[in-house]
Amino acid sequence: MELKTYDGEAPFPIGNLTVRDMTPGSFTQLSLAVVGVPIGAEHPPFAELRNEKIYVGLRGEVQFTCEGETALVGPGDVLVFDGGEQYSYHNGGYEPGQLLVLQRPRRQSR
Repeated sequence: MELKTYDGEAPFPIGNLTVRDMTPGSFTQLSLAVVGVPIGAEHPPFAELRNEKIYVGLRGEVQFTCEGETALVGPGDVLVFDGGEQYSYHNGGYEPGQLLVLQRPRRQSR
């Protein structure tokens, strides 16, 4: 068992987002982070080529756009990108957003 507390973990900025890495040292194939998405903040379009990303809504609502489609992610919602898709997200709402982001290597096609 490994318990890691995050009270002392300082978040770091990426553009207008804040990221708090939560990955336990024993994890080698998975990373975890909490991303704060302030009102008006956005992440420009990008494509993660090597990893699968899973976004879990924790607070507020964050709008994702991928290949012309949009999805509004709120508390308890889960959005999965298998890798290779170009997407962006922003918070156009009235309260700060927060996402749990899990990232792992892309599964090999069979």
